[in-house]
Amino acid sequence: MRLVLISDTHNKHKHLTSKGTGNVLPEGDLLIHAGDLTGQGLKGEVQSVFKWFKEIASRYTHGIVFIAGNHDRCFDPKFNLESQTEKPKWLQEELYELQYSNHDVTYLENESILVNCFSIWGSPITPWFYGDRWAFNKHRGSPINDVWNTITPYTDIVITHGPPLGYGDFTAMGRKHVGCEDLRYKVQELKPKLHVFGHIHEGYGVMEEEHTTYVNASICELNYEPNNKPIELDINLD
Repeated sequence: MRLVLISDTHNKHKHLTSKGTGNVLPEGDLLIHAGDLTGQGLKGEVQSVFKWFKEIASRYTHGIVFIAGNHDRCFDPKFNLESQTEKPKWLQEELYELQYSNHDVTYLENESILVNCFSIWGSPITPWFYGDRWAFNKHRGSPINDVWNTITPYTDIVITHGPPLGYGDFTAMGRKHVGCEDLRYKVQELKPKLHVFGHIHEGYGVMEEEHTTYVNASICELNYEPNNKPIELDINLD
């Protein structure tokens, strides 16, 4: 299965389908977006991305799978002023329409899906960083590890917004690795074929180990310019 991997488009998604750009989105069997679709998670921003998903979904044999990121605040119920226990009604309706109206676009939030015999698990959770300001932040240790412990055994592809410690997680400003240690342990325990993430823009790239390929698919660079290319990857069943 030919995968096309992107993350952290931050409202610059149309750049990937505009003529004359150097990183045009290729076709494939499945498009995966690892979160931070938007800048602030505003309704208009999300609707623009969803419209774009609908326009390009037919280019992928098995559609699109995506998660949210810390910038996509409307996906996190804590930012819903009407009810902090659920997403805004408009977003619930949009997500339902995406998935069940023949658009073949699936949103994952700490859950899994089977695509062409491949098990895919996705989560928007990242380690705590000004968590009252950003979406889906969990404190390191038990709170975030409780999420990783729900990753389905025998998962082929893990999608998280944030990176595991030591893989595509080195920050230019802090000059340190900021990935999640508990996530690294869980991925190394489960040995999925692929772990896709973003969040740390300057960590863009592909890292391969014996059992797992790690991909930071951030499209935007540190300055939020969409100059990184979508990453193409072939994955096979044993």
